[in-house]
Formats: sequence, structure tokens, C-alpha cells
Amino acid sequence: MFAAKAKAAVKCLGAEGDLIYNKNANQKIDMLTLVKVKVKKRIFWSTVEYKISDQTLLDLLQEPDFSIECKEEVLMKDFENLNDSSIGGRAAAGLDAPKVDVKVSAAVDTVDGVSPFTLWKKTVDTKKLKESCADKKIKEKMVDTLKLKETEKLTFVHQTVYNTAPVTFYGKTGKNGLVSAVFQKFGCSLWRKKKEETSFTIPKDVTIAYSLMEITTEDNTLGILPRFIKMKHYDKGWWRVSTDGDDETLQQLTEDIFQKAAILQPLEELHESRRCDLLKTLSELLHDRDALSLLVETLDQNSKGVFECPESPAVSSFMDLLDVSEISNSQKDAAHLLVSAMDALPDNAAALLATCSLETLRVLQQLVNGLKENAQVKLPESLPVSLQEEGELCWAAELLCLTDQTLTELRDQWDRQDFSPEVLLELVCLIVQGLSLMRPKTHS
Repeated sequence: MFAAKAKAAVKCLGAEGDLIYNKNANQKIDMLTLVKVKVKKRIFWSTVEYKISDQTLLDLLQEPDFSIECKEEVLMKDFENLNDSSIGGRAAAGLDAPKVDVKVSAAVDTVDGVSPFTLWKKTVDTKKLKESCADKKIKEKMVDTLKLKETEKLTFVHQTVYNTAPVTFYGKTGKNGLVSAVFQKFGCSLWRKKKEETSFTIPKDVTIAYSLMEITTEDNTLGILPRFIKMKHYDKGWWRVSTDGDDETLQQLTEDIFQKAAILQPLEELHESRRCDLLKTLSELLHDRDALSLLVETLDQNSKGVFECPESPAVSSFMDLLDVSEISNSQKDAAHLLVSAMDALPDNAAALLATCSLETLRVLQQLVNGLKENAQVKLPESLPVSLQEEGELCWAAELLCLTDQTLTELRDQWDRQDFSPEVLLELVCLIVQGLSLMRPKTHS
């Protein structure tokens, strides 16, 4: 729940892309803390991972003989509701926000609230820090212990956002809404099997969010790079980043999804025996996440014209099935997208979808088609066991029955940092569409 509230606070501040919300209330993030940032760029999707160390920028220096100067000031006064970026607080300039009632979610039976609190920000004087660190030598062994990889950048915390008094968050949740099974499957902390009141209090001086600056260690000398503010953007033509698209309606979201889903269509043109062999090999890989990730990396490299023989026999088998003259580039791109979507879907969700019955897949495809046609998607009265309540794929059916209202509720309560509800919906739609094209056709 804390992660969801921290994320909501950052959104209310209008600072997404500039501030990174803290996922763990117990994680103390001090000024100058070193953070490794890993950006994994692939053909169809990208992720950013933050690894917070127990070392600071000063620990890197051979002669840290200076003190840092920081400025502390009020960032936002009197937060009262974190469900809407336009309400619930007063800016430091003193402008009053309109008063509103606490939101009640009819579909999920959720009441969200928080005791009024004020956020402060602490910012290091980076100009003076750069002057103090100019030409400073670093401890080479200390850098070695960080084990920085080529895909990682070394940064430090130059700003933190925190509370100066204890804050109590409270809510009431139940299992009356469409999104309940999604919460259960993906571990969102607000999900409860029965209606019950929840509340928790965080002490003062908890880091709500932080901001980073990149450093270099070339020639064993510390360098602090200029800082650029990242403006939120959404590239509608390609893969969705987890924090993007928060304000899209369901119709806008699905339009983007099905533009991308068109890439999958050439799968249907593959010979049925080839489709079966590819799907069988892929299903085996889904139970080995490392091998599945290796397959995606191999496909990424292959699409760039780099041909390397993977160590995994299963990955090699899949690539051999693709590397034949009868398969076109568009069919390879389609397989690449399907595999990438399966790898991006967390936990064992992709394996459950890939091994579901033909009847289950047929119903899921009907729901996907309903979204594509912008229809009011509803579950049929007769459902396969796996899609019924408590079924292993109940969450997928409920996800595909989202409305604008339940999508908003899902966003408000979501507290997983590794992916968003929008990404989850996109991945499920792409996988269901891809599997429907790959699975053998039934004849009446």
C-alpha cells in the first residue's frame, strides 16, 4: 500500500519522470546515496531498474575533505486525498485546492483516505558539489565492488521528498469488483478476500521519493554530469513504458494495443505443423524464465543481423524452427513480438495462458475481440473451469472485462513498480491474440 501512495503523491506533484517514488517505507534513502540504474532496451519493450546501495558519493572519493550544502523547503502542504492529481493539497505558494469528499469505489468497495500531511524536499547544492568534487580521485577498489555492468549507469541521490510528521493511510476493501482476481494474482497489497478496514501509519522522515544525477569514473576521476529534467511522454507507436498512458481511456488504450497486435497476424500463415512445433518449444521455455529471457535476447540480436548460437538447447531449437527459407521476415517479427510479450508478463501467467484449453482460449479471444470492437465486454454465462471464480485464469477474464471506471480504480490502487495495469492489459491481449493464431484450428 505504501508504494501505491508514494506513487500517487509523485503523480499529484506533477513530477513523474523527475522523481522516482520509493517502493519500501523501510528503505532509508539518504542524500548522495549511490544508485545503479539499469536500462534494458529491447526491440519491443524497455525496463528501468534501480539498485540502491549502502554507499554514498563521498565513499568513492580518496579525499572527501569537504561538506555538502543542502536546501530544505516545503514542497506541498496539507495532502488529504491521493486519488486525483488536481485535489488534496496546497502548493507551497499558498494556493488553496478545492475541498472534495473521500472517493468511494463502487465496483471494488474501496474507501481511500489519509490524514493531512505536508511534504518537504531536500536538495543538495549541485553547483557547489561539482566545485568541491572537481578533479577528485576515486577509490578504484570501491568502484570495483559496485560491479557496474555495461548496461548500468552510476548515479547518486541529489534530492529527496519526505514527511515531517507521522502519516496514517486508511481504507476499506472488498471483493465485489471485477479487479479482485487481478489483485490476488499479482500481489497488489490492497486486495482483500473479505471486506475489512485497513490502515497503517508511517513515522516521520520517511523517503517518499528521490531524484538522481549521473556520475562518471573515467581515468579514476569523479565526474558529475549535467542533469536534465525528463518530461513524461508516451510513444504510441511502440512498446508502453510502465508509467506512461495513465490518463488514457480504455478505448485509446485498446486502439494502441491492436495497432501493435497487427504485427502478429502473419503467424496464421505459418504451416500448422510449424506453428505446433514452435508453440510446443515455446511452452517448454515458459517454465524456465532464464531460458525465455535468453530467447528474447537472441531474437533481438537476430533482428539486428547478429547471429550467435545460444547455449540453451531449447532456445537453439526454437531458433532453428524459425531459421528456414519458408518463414518470412514478417512471420519472424510476429514470433518475436509474441515471445517478448510472454517474457514481459510476470510470474507464471504466460505459462498458464500458453497451456490453457482450446475452449478457454476461445472465450478469452472473444473477450479480446470485444475490446477491439469497443463493445461492452461481459463474461458469458457458461465458462470453462479455469475462468470461473477461483480458477487459475479468472484474473485474465476479469482483466479483459475492464471498463473506464474499473481501469481507473485499478490504476489508483496499483502498487507494483515493475509494470502497470496498462502494460498488463496489453500483454494479455497480445498473448491471447498470438496464441489464437498459433493454436490448431478446430473444425465444426
